[in-house]
Amino acid sequence: MWRELESAGEINSRVDLLLRAADAYGRFPTPVEDIIRAAELTEADDYVLDESLIKKAPAYLRTLLRSAKQKIQGLVDRRARVVHVSPAIENEGKKRFVRLHETVHHILPHQQDLLYADDQETLLRTTNRLFEREANQGAAELLFQREHFARDAADLEISTATVSLLANRYGSSFHAAFHRYAESHPGVVAAIVLERTPRSSSPPTWRREEFMSTKKWNERFGQPSWPTMMRSDEYPFLAALDFSGVDQTDIRNLAGDVDAVKVDILQTPYKSFILLWFPQRRLRRPLRVRVA
Repeated sequence: MWRELESAGEINSRVDLLLRAADAYGRFPTPVEDIIRAAELTEADDYVLDESLIKKAPAYLRTLLRSAKQKIQGLVDRRARVVHVSPAIENEGKKRFVRLHETVHHILPHQQDLLYADDQETLLRTTNRLFEREANQGAAELLFQREHFARDAADLEISTATVSLLANRYGSSFHAAFHRYAESHPGVVAAIVLERTPRSSSPPTWRREEFMSTKKWNERFGQPSWPTMMRSDEYPFLAALDFSGVDQTDIRNLAGDVDAVKVDILQTPYKSFILLWFPQRRLRRPLRVRVA
């Protein structure tokens, strides 16, 4: 988790200053343009790897640049103070995250390179590259306005519908909000991201891509250790992916007792998302919204 980063304190401090400078706290969706402007950056009108620009390059460079174009999703030129984001990114929430990722590269003084270019791998939260982990964490802190997201989540019923509501509110992708929700929620919550379709059908077996859990989940059930390949006969809650009506599963807690854990799912064309939680409390108050 991000709290393992030695630079977490500095990231939080600089993110807080930037959010305040942009007057971003409590504005929805999170005003990314104002944050970038407060960081004294501009956004490029023309993508640096646009085909029209590649055609102007020497012939021996064109193949290399076209190959880079397919991989690079965002970059920041610290000398020119310009952020570039690939127009090939279709998900608006992901595009906003990439813009903030590049901004964090710029505001962290110990990241001294004049140019950072990021592809799908460096933008993954599972990346092992320190500067990219820092940029990912800083981007999440900016996009979800630090602890504000968790406070909002705590006042709503636990469900994938709530995650969707919060993703729309903050202007993130569902995947980013799902990840944040399952790490920052104050309740007993865990989440799993799987491939959309099973790898085999007898028994149905899905490839797990990542999982997250809250502190209270770990205290009650222990740190999750779900395997990379998850079979429905070993994990009955996977039956919910077949829309069989399964909304509850039994999980043994650390005290040796069996708890009835709620199950909710959401599927996109690319991923399956499973939310697990032990019920504790329900909605207390409505959210207040300040439009950006």
